[in-house]
Amino acid sequence: MKKQFLALLILLAMLAPVAIALAQDAPPPAPPADNTPPPQKKTLWEEWIRPLGWCGWPLAACSIGVVTMIILNSRMVTRKNLLPMAVVIPLRTAAEQRDVGQMYSLCRATPNLFTKGLLPGLRKINPDDPAASKEAMESAIAESVGREEAQVSFWINFLSLFASISPMIGLLGTVSGMIGAFGKIGLGGMGRPEQLAENIKEALFTTAAGLMIAIPAIFAFFLFRNNLSRIIREAEALYSEIMDALTGSGNLFAEADQQAPGTEG
Repeated sequence: MKKQFLALLILLAMLAPVAIALAQDAPPPAPPADNTPPPQKKTLWEEWIRPLGWCGWPLAACSIGVVTMIILNSRMVTRKNLLPMAVVIPLRTAAEQRDVGQMYSLCRATPNLFTKGLLPGLRKINPDDPAASKEAMESAIAESVGREEAQVSFWINFLSLFASISPMIGLLGTVSGMIGAFGKIGLGGMGRPEQLAENIKEALFTTAAGLMIAIPAIFAFFLFRNNLSRIIREAEALYSEIMDALTGSGNLFAEADQQAPGTEG
C-alpha cells in the first residue's frame, strides 16, 4: 500500500510540469507577412494635372493668362505710371505762369495718361482770350481721358474674361467626367467602383480648377479697376486746377475768399 501511494506521488510529480504547461495560454500566432508594396509617392502630373483630362489644357492656358495679366496690370495701372507727380508739378507751375508753350513741351516729352489727356485741351486754347476757350478745352480733355481710360481698361478686362471662361470650362469637364462615369455604369461597372473613380475625379478636379483660376482673377479685376478709377478722379481734379490757373477763372473765387475776413473787420 505504501509502495502504491509512493508510486502515485512520483507519477503526479512527473505529470505536474505537463499540466502546468497545458494550463498556460498558447502564444498568439504570428501575423502573416504583408507582401503588399508600400504606396508610391505620386508626382504633380499624376496627382493634379492628369485627372483634369482634356480640360487641363484650356485651364492651363487660362491660368497662364491670368498670371500674365496680373503682372502686366500691376506694372501699368499705377499712379507713378499714369499720374507722375514729377510731371504734374511742373505743369501746374507753368499753368500759373500762363506759359502754354512750356506746358505743351512737357506733355510731348513725357507721354502718359495725364499728359495725353491734357495735350488736346492745350490745342484748343485761345491765347487772346483763354477764359473763353475753357469750355472747349475741358471738353477736349474729357474726350481724350475717356480714350486713354478705355485703352488701359482693355488689359484689365482680360481678367474678367478669364474669370468668366474658367468656371465654364470646369463645368464642361464636370459634364464630360460624369458622361464617362455613366457610360461605364451602362457597361456593367456598377459593381466595381474603382472603374468609376477616374471619371468622378476628373469631374470634381475640373470644377475645382476652374474656381481656383476664377477667384483670383475676379479679385485682381476689381482691384485694378478701382485703382484706375481712383487715378482718373485725381487726374480730373488736377485738370480742373490747371485749367483754372491757366484761364484765370479760379482766381476770382480765391481772391473773394481771402477778402471776406477783411471785409467783415
